[in-house]
Parts: sequence; structure tokens; C-alpha cells
Amino acid sequence: MSRSAAVPLFVCYANCCRSVLACSLYRRLCGNAPALSAGFEPGERINDRAEGMLREWGIEAGGHRPSKLTRGLCARADALFVMAPAYLHRLLREHGEDLAHKAYLFADPFSLPLSFASGEYVVRDPSFDHRPTRELLQEFAWMRERVLQIRLALLGDGRKLVPASAYLDLCKSVDPAGH
Repeated sequence: MSRSAAVPLFVCYANCCRSVLACSLYRRLCGNAPALSAGFEPGERINDRAEGMLREWGIEAGGHRPSKLTRGLCARADALFVMAPAYLHRLLREHGEDLAHKAYLFADPFSLPLSFASGEYVVRDPSFDHRPTRELLQEFAWMRERVLQIRLALLGDGRKLVPASAYLDLCKSVDPAGH
């Protein structure tokens, strides 16, 4: 696959909020570049908070239907970006450690983590935040920059991504049932 066609897969728990935000932003900000999203336990529909945030960013996502993360979906992607260390552990445990070479933490896919203490590398879930959408947009504005950085990295023009294979033992130290 050519670098210009590199496909990221964004993964969260239910594919109703964080992974949808990242995937939708990636497509929008990267000229409709291909991107996928999925969750371990798919919800019924996009979360109202995520839908409202995307609408404020000029993205219509009401038609999104959550997808279950599968080995086949992982195979279709060139890079897997998860929203928490626990999801990284679960991804590798359920779908194969051989995916570690293309699995990354969305919160910071460019650094080698030394610890996962105190919620480090976890992308907070706005689904459970009842602040006004405008406040959430300010807090989550960093996601816009992150998807652009990821796009550049996938094109080979940006910072080097650090895969989970570089810190596999640390990944395995996290409870995969956590969020």
C-alpha cells in the first residue's frame, strides 16, 4: 500500500465517542483520507456529546454506526491508534501480539512511555462530561492537531511513531479490563 493510502484505525471502548471523533477529524482535516474506527464493545449509536462536538467542527456524523473491532478490521489498517493503555493490552491479547508493530497510543504515539501510572496516556471520554459543548471543544482541540500529526507520520513526513512493540512488557502490565 502506498504511503498516501495508509489507513489508520482508531479504537476506543464502544466506538461511540473518542474513536469517532478521531476518525471523523482525520477524514475531514486530511482531505477525505481513508480512516476506520471500531470499539471492543460497540454501542448502539454515536454519543450525543461526540455528535454535538463534531457538528460544531462542521462534521456531520449522525449516520455513524459503531463497529466491533475484529482481526479482519485490524488487517485492513496500516496503523492502529487506541485511546488508552488498557485498550492496547486488550487489542494485543484478543487480536494478536503480532499487531504490536503497528499499534500506538493516540494520546502520544511519538514517545516511548515509561509508565502508565495515574491515567497517563488515556484520552478522556467526553461522553460522561456534562459541561457545555463549547467547553469540550476547547479541551479536545488538541485532537485536531494530533490527527494531522498522525497523517504526516503515516505519509513519512512527520515525527516517527513509536509502536507498542517497543514497550510490550509495559503494555502487558496494564489491566486490559480498564478504561
